[in-house]
Amino acid sequence: DQIERIEIVRGPQSTLHGADAIGGVVNIITKRGKGPFSAFASTEAGNYDTLRDRAGFSGSYKLFDYAFGGSWFESNGQFRNDGAEQRAVTARLGLALPANGHVGLSLRYNRTAIDVPVDFTIPTSPFFVRDPDSKQQSETTTLSLQWDQKPLEWFELHARFGQFWNQLGFQDPFTPGDVAAGNFDSTDTRSQINNQRREVELVTAFHAGEWNTLILGGEHRTESGRERSVGFSAPGERQTFFKHIDTASAFVQDELRLLERLVLSGGWRYDDNSAFGSAVTHRAGVAIPVKETGTKLRGTWGEGFRAPTIDDLFFPGSANPDLRPERSESWDAGVDQKLWHDRIRLGVTYFENKFRNLIQFQSTTEGCPPGDDQGCPVNVGRAWTQGVEFAGALDILDNLLFTANYTYVDTKDIINKRELRRVPHHTYNFGLTWGPVRALSLFVQANVVSRQFDQVFDPATFSTVSVRNPGYHRVDLGATYHIMEKRGAYPALDFTMRLNNATDQSYMEVFGFRNLGINVLVGLQARY
Repeated sequence: DQIERIEIVRGPQSTLHGADAIGGVVNIITKRGKGPFSAFASTEAGNYDTLRDRAGFSGSYKLFDYAFGGSWFESNGQFRNDGAEQRAVTARLGLALPANGHVGLSLRYNRTAIDVPVDFTIPTSPFFVRDPDSKQQSETTTLSLQWDQKPLEWFELHARFGQFWNQLGFQDPFTPGDVAAGNFDSTDTRSQINNQRREVELVTAFHAGEWNTLILGGEHRTESGRERSVGFSAPGERQTFFKHIDTASAFVQDELRLLERLVLSGGWRYDDNSAFGSAVTHRAGVAIPVKETGTKLRGTWGEGFRAPTIDDLFFPGSANPDLRPERSESWDAGVDQKLWHDRIRLGVTYFENKFRNLIQFQSTTEGCPPGDDQGCPVNVGRAWTQGVEFAGALDILDNLLFTANYTYVDTKDIINKRELRRVPHHTYNFGLTWGPVRALSLFVQANVVSRQFDQVFDPATFSTVSVRNPGYHRVDLGATYHIMEKRGAYPALDFTMRLNNATDQSYMEVFGFRNLGINVLVGLQARY
């Protein structure tokens, strides 16, 4: 809700966005209210007892801006104990300041309650053993206060305070249904995990005309987690863990632009983690735009450092307190090309990543502490990934857009001489958006994913076995029809329809967890 746009920054971005941003950054930008008061409300319903409602309003008045939204989602899934319910509330308030400044306050609350129908996965059909009664609830609140100021053309200042809270509850009672399902439950288990994180960041930027930008900044992050559980290590046994981690960071990045023909950037970041020590990471980038031909050559290199999270260390039934920090080195090189008066946009990128102590979750108990019967995160001593990504977009007509992208990835666990889990070699995505008439918009989206390596526990042999999650395809269709424009007190009204998994493909994005079959959603949206 209230998302204005999503920006994807490719390549290593560890300097400004954290030492673990090795492959790129997804930046979600929320809406800031502007213009006169406006509002919307929508509702959708479909099979699997699916219901989705959304509503919100936004606007601005003199120096103030505001945006509020809320949503509700529920679905009963495809079999017993497979339901989900989600509610969310968002708010953003802002005040324009003198000297080109702005201060904004953002708040988001999200509550999710889901049934957990899978007790564990197995290598043979139906690839999982059911759990008829386990539940999970999550409540997340995020608060952010941001101050942006640019008093001079050559200087700007950004300050941010952020607070994050999450409460995660889990209950799995032992019932006759577990005996009938043939799972491994033999006692009641439950847990409550309360995590919070506080961040303070200050970033300054100095501009030397249009040819140079120097960024200096610092950040302090405090994380704490308390985790209480019953029944995971032994029937009725209670366990409590508490962990507190402080991380102080400093960073600098410089970008040099020469005659609009060459862009060079370099960065340095220092992180001091109270639990896992300090790390220094570097980043470098180059871009060569050729405006005459619509070409852009680019490349980035960077180092990464990722400390285990508190959940990695102490999550009940699937944690590993002996994890070590993950370190990485990444680079990529690519070219972007525009043709036919920018109606054709193409891009190709080669990338390579090298890891030491890569943190990866495994669904087997091999290498896990006693009591981790659901698997745990482990360090892969040395790992390597490389691949090629192609992306293209074609404006066939002013009202007809075709998009496509393809990614090839090769992975290797060098120590164990095998692939990394759950990484497909080939991924294809195709999209077509068409507005045949002004009142009607149509789209089709197709995804193709090749098979991928995984490992599961085999209860027949009480051992870990390798499996291949079969490849799959998925096709989604949708349409929006503008029934009427806003007239006086009457809102604009749209009819929406969406057909997910139109070919009713039976597939698993993650081995053992079946996705929904064909899913039809129809709805109405009113806009004021």
